[in-house]
Amino acid sequence: MAVTFTSHGYDTTTGNPYTEIAWADAHPLIGSGTYGVRSGSDWAVTAVTGADRTVSIAPGFGFGSGVTDQTVANETIQLDTVTSGSRWDLIVARRDWTPTAGETKFMKINGGSTKAIPGGRLMTPGGIDDQPLALVQVTAGQTQPTAIVDLRCWANNGGMVAKDELVKGYLNKLGTELYIAGVEWRYVPGANDVPEWVASGSVTSYAPIQVSGYSITGSIDSEQVGTKRRITVDLNVTRTGADIVISTTFAGFGPILPTGVRGSAPQKYIPVALSGGTNNNHATVFLNPVDGSMSVRGQASFTWNTGALYTLNLSYYI
Repeated sequence: MAVTFTSHGYDTTTGNPYTEIAWADAHPLIGSGTYGVRSGSDWAVTAVTGADRTVSIAPGFGFGSGVTDQTVANETIQLDTVTSGSRWDLIVARRDWTPTAGETKFMKINGGSTKAIPGGRLMTPGGIDDQPLALVQVTAGQTQPTAIVDLRCWANNGGMVAKDELVKGYLNKLGTELYIAGVEWRYVPGANDVPEWVASGSVTSYAPIQVSGYSITGSIDSEQVGTKRRITVDLNVTRTGADIVISTTFAGFGPILPTGVRGSAPQKYIPVALSGGTNNNHATVFLNPVDGSMSVRGQASFTWNTGALYTLNLSYYI
């Protein structure tokens, strides 16, 4: 028999509008993350000893997409058989806004042989939305689940915590900060604004954009530091085209910084020395982290010979 949910946040459920107690319970949680449970034992999924392919969901308090739910008894779910190999099934708290009275219930979603959140999970807040709780492996010939991956998360006071990195598969909203097994993860715009997970302290390297008439080698590294990224630029810029005159007015190179390391950092002016060929001249490089462009001018006019280079070393935060 399915357990009874006490829910707040649906438009026609008992207890809505929020009572003082319900609102006091909900307020610290529903703005902290898309999903979560309140304590370490809430809605924990475990195998039921002696029962065939059956898991138990502990009582507790959970929330998702503005709805809070509480259960006061265990619920058991029996998983389907698998004829060969193994299958990873997802246990969820399904919130359904479509009936006249919205409802929440525990469900199983059959998966595949890969340990991953299955494509059958529904993800429409305000329609039908599934909060992942655990992945359970069912193996042919075994009566007990052969593995359980805890997919619950906890959110409160501006922080989110989880136990397994698979949680990143459903908490994939830009700006998410997630602490898992001692590592702080952030979901941020990466190269070409494609979102990516970045671990605090990890370094992502980018290649410079090449400019006609020059060879640009070296590295551009991005490291997450707190809420910002520190960009470290270490480049060699060699003239490969014909000799050119560098005047005391800035001459543009075009963009050399890839989009993944651009941001609203202050513009930089870096003194450099050219070496090689007949060059031993000093110049100033202007770097614009917003559009990735670079320009150069001499302290006095000089000729930048073919084969001459300068080294560029700087860092900035975005």
